[in-house]
Amino acid sequence: MRSNPPCRRFTRLQLPRVSVLVLNYSGLRWLPQCLSSVAATDYPNLGIHLADNGSTDGSVDYVRRSFPSVKIMLNEKNLGFAEAYNRAIKEINSEYVVLLNNDTKVLNPKWVQHLIDKAASDPQIAAVACKMVSLEDRSRVDSVGGMGIPFWRGFVDIGRDEPDQGQYDQESFEPFAFCGGAALIKRSIFTQLGGFDGKFFLYAEDADLSWRLRLFGYRVAFAPEAQVAHYFSGSSETKSIDALKLYYCHRNLLRAILKNCGSSLGWALRNYLLFTLMMAGGFSILEPRKAVAAARAVLWNLLRLKDTWTWRLRIQASRKTSEAEVLRSMYPNIRRYQPAERPRLRRILNILFEYSQQHYLR
Repeated sequence: MRSNPPCRRFTRLQLPRVSVLVLNYSGLRWLPQCLSSVAATDYPNLGIHLADNGSTDGSVDYVRRSFPSVKIMLNEKNLGFAEAYNRAIKEINSEYVVLLNNDTKVLNPKWVQHLIDKAASDPQIAAVACKMVSLEDRSRVDSVGGMGIPFWRGFVDIGRDEPDQGQYDQESFEPFAFCGGAALIKRSIFTQLGGFDGKFFLYAEDADLSWRLRLFGYRVAFAPEAQVAHYFSGSSETKSIDALKLYYCHRNLLRAILKNCGSSLGWALRNYLLFTLMMAGGFSILEPRKAVAAARAVLWNLLRLKDTWTWRLRIQASRKTSEAEVLRSMYPNIRRYQPAERPRLRRILNILFEYSQQHYLR
């Protein structure tokens, strides 16, 4: 039986360097609240950075005037979530980085210290998820990390829209994935694994990286005291799953499956393609644009299969964790969030795929 490694203890003079990276794309309306709350952080060895994706709403000028201590990293165009963070993290020299959406407000000035304490408790911890609550109603959970939606239909935030009763605050809780809206990452491990997949652009890049972290034997932890309020989909035009969001989520899920699945690849692909066929069939009648988006997601992957397979060969050759262990953490036996849209269709899908899930995970 493996004994737990001793906790790493820091004095204030030894505290590791941490950089908070706020990603921004024309999010001026969110920046006053976000940056003011980050500036109030009680952590002595902290740098604050704004990674701007070619904003056109005066965001950069505002930050220069109002927050002169914030270091600004400029991209000429919108690189998306994954590549913008990849470039920003390459430029900084900190032991840890904190990823933070601009549509957030930090609620605890010691949030970074709580993240560092959790990360230092085990050298295998590569990322730590914050406790995110709703900016509109702080009594409700926004995300405490991510888990897989059974039957290879995607990933979902754990706790979404549940009353916050401390149900995830126990020491034993650990999400499968961190939420990229507010999380700490160890920079050296991020670099070692190649960072985010830059081809994802938007959505599921945090789940994909977390999946790779687990394949390589690292952990994703959770710090409930590191509380951040988040306005869900504040950087998007809608909170609902529109055709564009469905396209990115569905195409990125397939690329993640192809790269990261081990012995479960055949099962995963069968379920993914069956779900896609059923979804496209239903949407062709109800919402044709979403049916087209699902088909485009598959086509996008076919056109990039060589690149994806190169990633797969590298990942699978170096993995250290068994497939069974990864799947157990991906599909924990806890309640999952289900959007209110089309509840009858969701119930049908759950029933149809339930046998496949139970059979494989026995």
